Amino acid sequence: MIGSVVHAFESVTSTQELAAALAREGAAAGTVVTARHQTGGRGRRGRSWWDAPGRSLLLSVLLRPPGPVAQTPQLSLVAALAIADALATAAALRARIRWPNDVFVDDRKICGILPEAVSGDGRSVGHVILGLGINVNQTEFPDALATRATSIRLLTGRPYELVPLRRMVLEALDQRYARWLAGGFAAVRAECRRCSSTLGERVRADGGVEGVAVDIAEDGALLVDTGGGVLTRVVSVPADDTEAREVANDAARH
Repeated sequence: MIGSVVHAFESVTSTQELAAALAREGAAAGTVVTARHQTGGRGRRGRSWWDAPGRSLLLSVLLRPPGPVAQTPQLSLVAALAIADALATAAALRARIRWPNDVFVDDRKICGILPEAVSGDGRSVGHVILGLGINVNQTEFPDALATRATSIRLLTGRPYELVPLRRMVLEALDQRYARWLAGGFAAVRAECRRCSSTLGERVRADGGVEGVAVDIAEDGALLVDTGGGVLTRVVSVPADDTEAREVANDAARH
């Protein structure tokens, strides 16, 4: 399903914005918008996304999953597994998932993921725009990113064609998404835990939560040991969706 329709551009303001416009016009689930460069790309919480023209794989995928908005953050982890699959196939790289929405190789970021949900009726999902930005052929980064980012070319020593890599990513995402649709987060939870670089680390989350990440819950939330045997749920929320943020704010301590 994913990638059956691909809209490819040389340069756009944002693939997320174009995909959102197509969604409002009734585009089919699985529609993809891609570009060689974005002039206004963004990450989570409104942060800007830097890319060197023609050196990144920039994708926005329209999904129309059934179920409540609260499940949308799981798609970040589903996509992260797909990226890890594609990197292993294309370049023999062992990627790790930095909960909730980044993919790292050798402790440096190689991919960012941005799910943006629009509510349908009540608490159901109208659609989700899943943004993916993968560093492919960069040989250098701005000073602010130089010690924290990497690319497939830097890791392997050779350039990669974007279109074949795009096909691998979309095929992997299609397979992972199909498993999630059929079995929910339970179908991918074990692999998310195995590939996680966050578990065992000390983390600090919004709201002052600080402690050691010990597990990924059955719904994709991060379970943090804040001391004294208390586990606190930390919930990733899809950007720019008020209702989902309200759901996340209802997260309770176990």
